[in-house]
Amino acid sequence: MTRRVWVVGVGAVTPLGATWVDSVAALAAGEIAIGPVTRFDVTGFPSTVAATIEPVGAGDRRLLLARTAAAEAWTQAAIDVPAARIGIFVGAEAGRPDFATVVAVSRAGGNVAALAPLAARIGRGATSPGAVASMLAAMTGAHGPVETSSLACASSAAAIAEAGRCIRSGECDVALAGGVGADVDQLMLASFGLLGALSARGVSCPFDVQRDGFVLGEGAAFVVLAREPRGAIAELAGIGRTMDAYRLTAPEPEGAGAARAMQSALADAGLDAVDYVQTHGTSTPLNDAAEAHALHRVFGRALDRARVASVKGAIGHAIAGAGALGFLCAVEAVARGTLLPTAGLAHPDPLCALPHVVGTAAYASAASALVNSFAFGGANVSLAVRSM
Repeated sequence: MTRRVWVVGVGAVTPLGATWVDSVAALAAGEIAIGPVTRFDVTGFPSTVAATIEPVGAGDRRLLLARTAAAEAWTQAAIDVPAARIGIFVGAEAGRPDFATVVAVSRAGGNVAALAPLAARIGRGATSPGAVASMLAAMTGAHGPVETSSLACASSAAAIAEAGRCIRSGECDVALAGGVGADVDQLMLASFGLLGALSARGVSCPFDVQRDGFVLGEGAAFVVLAREPRGAIAELAGIGRTMDAYRLTAPEPEGAGAARAMQSALADAGLDAVDYVQTHGTSTPLNDAAEAHALHRVFGRALDRARVASVKGAIGHAIAGAGALGFLCAVEAVARGTLLPTAGLAHPDPLCALPHVVGTAAYASAASALVNSFAFGGANVSLAVRSM
C-alpha cells in the first residue's frame, strides 16, 4: 500500500513578510512588494525594479533566506523521529559573489596577495547549489537522504516532489523540502533583461493583456512532509513531472507538457478537478498563454468551478524558490480556505480566460488545489494538495 504524505509544517520569507504568517496576511490584502532596486546601481539596466528582501545580513543570501524559512517550518512541525529517517530536499541554484567581488577578482588576476583579502567574500557567495541542503541538514540534524534540484523555475517544486516520493517509498519518514531564490543581482537582472524576459514597464501582471515580462523576486519557502498525520494541515496527494523538450527559453505553445504534468498529478491523487489552482503565471506573454491553454485542456468545463491565481503579481518571480512559494499558497487554500489573489491583474487577456481571484483573497472551502511550476528549458512540475 502506498504511503500517504502529510504536510505538518510550513515556513517562508518573502518580500512581504519575514514569516509565512506575515506574508499570507499581506498577500491576502492585495499588497505588492515590487519597487525600485536600491541594492546596487541599476543605471542603464533593461529593468530597474524587483521584489527584494532587505536586510538579511552578510554572506550567501541563499543560506540566510533558506535558514529563516526552514526554521519556521521545522519549529511548527515539532519533529521527533530518528535523525537517519529525516531527509533534506532543496531547490536551489549556484550562489554568486557580489559584483564588486567579481570585478576585484578579475583585476587581481593571479596575484595571490591581492586575492587573499577576497577569499572570505568569494567563499560566502560562490557556493554550490548543494550548500543550502548541507546547511539545513546541519541545522536539523538530519542524517537521511539529501538531494538538490537545480531546474531553474521548477527547482523547489521538483524538490518537494522528490521528498514526497521518498516518503512514499519508505526511504525516509520525514522530509524538509522547499527552495530558495536569491537572484536579484547585477548578473541576473542584466541577463534576463537582455533575453527580453523582464517587464519593460516594471509591472508583474500575470494573465493581463498588458503583460510584457516577469519581475525578479527573491524568497524562500519550506514544508515539512511526514508519513504520520500527527499535526498535519494538508496532504501532498499527487505528483506530476514532464519535459517539453522544445526550446530553452520558450514553453511549448500549446502547453502540451504542462497539461501532461497536471494530468499526472491529478491521476496520482485520484482527482478529476480541483477547487483552486496556484499557477506558474509569470506575466510573460508566452508562458501565461500556454498555461491557460493547458488548464482548459486538462479541466474543460470543470475549470469554471475553480479559482485561479498567481502569487508572482505581488512578489515577483523567485526562480528556484517560486515552486515552493506556490505550494504554500495551495496549502493555504485547502488548510484555511484562503484563496490568495493575483495582484496586478487589471485587464484580463481574453486568450487567458480563467476564473481569476483578483484584488484581495477570496475565502471559501477548498477540498483540493493544484500548483504549477514550469521552468526555462521545459521542465514541468505539478503538485496536487488535498484538505484533511
